[in-house]
Amino acid sequence: MGSWKETCENFIKYLKTQKNLSEHTAQSYRSDLKHFLQYIESAQISEPAEVNLKIIRNYLSQLYEAGYARSTISRRLATLRSLFRYLCQVGKIDNNPLVLVRTPKQTKYLPQFLYSTEVNDLLDNPAGKGKLEIRDHALLELLYSSGIRIGEAVQIDVGDVDFERRSLRVKGKGQKERIVPFGNHASAALQWYMMEGRPLICGKKNPSTTEPLFVNWRGKRLTTRGAYGIINKYLKKVAPARNLTPHSLRHTFATHLLEGGADLRSVQELLGHSRMSSTQIYTHVTGERIKAVYEKAHPRAKERK
Repeated sequence: MGSWKETCENFIKYLKTQKNLSEHTAQSYRSDLKHFLQYIESAQISEPAEVNLKIIRNYLSQLYEAGYARSTISRRLATLRSLFRYLCQVGKIDNNPLVLVRTPKQTKYLPQFLYSTEVNDLLDNPAGKGKLEIRDHALLELLYSSGIRIGEAVQIDVGDVDFERRSLRVKGKGQKERIVPFGNHASAALQWYMMEGRPLICGKKNPSTTEPLFVNWRGKRLTTRGAYGIINKYLKKVAPARNLTPHSLRHTFATHLLEGGADLRSVQELLGHSRMSSTQIYTHVTGERIKAVYEKAHPRAKERK
């Protein structure tokens, strides 16, 4: 198995250097590859060239039988596609066994979002004047106002915020930079955090431009996991019965923009989506909501008794 592990590590290095893969995504690839290598070990396959279509199909069958979600199977299959494409490029194998394998059809779920009243409750929730509540309020306001990902928010440095233009420099997937605007409420919350909350947490004022914007209670950069925990805490208070996640704030941002009359292309740019298909899901969300409102309000929309 030594050659397999070495091959997979070389593959990860290739993705990080040539494809600008983030460390978070690299860990996801490693997890998928580790699972595949366990199967390869049990099947006593020592070299990549020994892997054929039958072996790949047997592996996928095991995933289905184990009850994995289609989204998980699709992701693991995508990882294997990338791996074997790489092996072809570097001359480790002559034929790619994944060429004839179909990707399973995805179960389509509409993204969960918050209603306007829930957003107001959420943003009013960190009501205390403590240093951590000031930080939490600024984080929540910024996420709803800008639609950025949690992972993008924690990467923001002090120098990435332009209060005069009310804009952020954000590093998205693949370390692609984009400029994102934010609103008055977020600006006020961020400025209050920079003047009062952050100095109390870090024990100093006037941070350098390269220091992290959002910090944990020890004054170190807030991690993605830490931010998730903070946001989940407030979501549970606002909507304990709903299956909301921190990513729901990004969904809410996009849904509310479209409902307010924004065009799809602008929303795509703001979200940092490389493909329009990623943004089009929100047209289904707004369509479903409009339909629900119609059926509730129109006297001839209800079923006849």
